[in-house]
Amino acid sequence: MDWLIIAVLLLVAFGGVAYVIPSKFQRRVSQLRLEARRRGVFTSSSTIPDLDADAEDRVTSGGKVRQRGDLCVVYDLQYSSAPQNPPVWQLMRYKKSQLPIPGWLLRDDQLSGVQLSDASYWGLVAANIADMPRTCKSVVSHEAGVSWIGIESKDSVEKGTFLAELTSSLESLCELNLSINDVNTDDD
Repeated sequence: MDWLIIAVLLLVAFGGVAYVIPSKFQRRVSQLRLEARRRGVFTSSSTIPDLDADAEDRVTSGGKVRQRGDLCVVYDLQYSSAPQNPPVWQLMRYKKSQLPIPGWLLRDDQLSGVQLSDASYWGLVAANIADMPRTCKSVVSHEAGVSWIGIESKDSVEKGTFLAELTSSLESLCELNLSINDVNTDDD
């Protein structure tokens, strides 16, 4: 009987320790975020509303509206030089939207520094978004740079393609916004 009690206590002790040890995927994500910081891409977290949530997920059984959101990781790349009037917008993944890019919705009509009717600009943005990791929930262009907001998928993180795809797309968006900013300041 003493051996049984000792065995149970050991299982409880080692089980608790094993529970707090990070998994292989968690260690890989940690290394990925450190590498991103070395490349000048800062990480944080944010909750993003799920615009494609089912009706059952948007309303409780009692009829109360609830906001469905996903806890996401933000990868933010700052501009190399401070632009005067960069394009500012936030796109959110939404299957039913067609403007400015099919499958993406302009959030809260936040738009400055570029026109919604500028098809060539939005075409280039769409191409950059298509090259980003597929688990992207939102893309933001702000005064200081551009951000990818989404979930680090196990497949892309383990293949090692996640950070390369992400940084390449963010750098291209930064260059695009800086070139648009240069054109807009030349016109002034």
